[in-house]
Amino acid sequence: MAKRKTEEYTFADAYIGSYTRNLMSWQDMMRLASCKDLDAAEAVLQEFGYGEAKELHEGDVEAFIRREQNKHFNLIYDTLPDRKELALCLFPYDYHNVKVCLKSEFLGITPDDTYLVSTGDIDWMKVVAMVRDRNYMFMPVNMKHAIIEATDLFSRGGDPQEIDIILDKACYKDMLKAAEETGEDFLIGIVKLQIDILNLKTFVRLRQIEKPWSFFQKVFLEGGNISEQFFIASYEEPFAQIADKLAVYGLKEAMAEGGKEIKETGDFNLFEKLCDNQMMEYNKKAKYETFGIVPIAGYWYAKELEIDNLRIILTGILIGSSAEQISERLREPYV
Repeated sequence: MAKRKTEEYTFADAYIGSYTRNLMSWQDMMRLASCKDLDAAEAVLQEFGYGEAKELHEGDVEAFIRREQNKHFNLIYDTLPDRKELALCLFPYDYHNVKVCLKSEFLGITPDDTYLVSTGDIDWMKVVAMVRDRNYMFMPVNMKHAIIEATDLFSRGGDPQEIDIILDKACYKDMLKAAEETGEDFLIGIVKLQIDILNLKTFVRLRQIEKPWSFFQKVFLEGGNISEQFFIASYEEPFAQIADKLAVYGLKEAMAEGGKEIKETGDFNLFEKLCDNQMMEYNKKAKYETFGIVPIAGYWYAKELEIDNLRIILTGILIGSSAEQISERLREPYV
């Protein structure tokens, strides 16, 4: 895919950039978290362009989240000169749908939109048909091979975890390939960081449940900046020692503070939160780009995280959590 000229993004940059002003800051999210109920939350959300939220009147937070995800998807991909340039952001949704289809098939049930998502690069109904009929003609090559491999392994072992492992590897392989085809260092870097963070989270969790490093080798995602050998060599080391070695990758704080919390309490929340905050710290580089695909990608990730934070906040309000309890789970916003 040839890299587009900067001026080809002039309209998209200006149009999507105007929405950046509506992103919520930390203070804004805390004001939302302090609302006494979902009706009060809706009034705050309207200040940030969310409009009327009938779903919240019925207490259906997930329906509201799905609608906002679809709106976000349509805003970006209806405005871009060519949606392929950010298709890498949609691959996880496509692969999620494939997982749902395969697991439904093995359980003998028909997949529906209860678990399937409509914000992928491939229409979810087409995914259902392609997986059902094993029609790979319009399917990415890595996805095709992953389905064949996952189906074969499941038929021999019956372990649904194999489906997730194989499809996740294919997904991030496709994402990195798509990022590299754009020629944008920002997009390549953010995918590599995603891979590193997923590997690190997996590494820490497997260590805590005392899985052998051979299992980590099985689930390790290739393509990141942190090598497989780094993790294997660190498998028996204290978290503090690993943290020092992760400084060059920007993940020292997450490992040091999060690792300490895990060791003392067994709670992974702080560790995962700090990892995700590092993702957003990288994404903030997009603020300093005015033209091209980078500021649009920055807004994509920023809004995606904001919607995830809204799920946490609104669910917290619904179940009666305090603002302080909610804040412990929130990720650092873009603004």
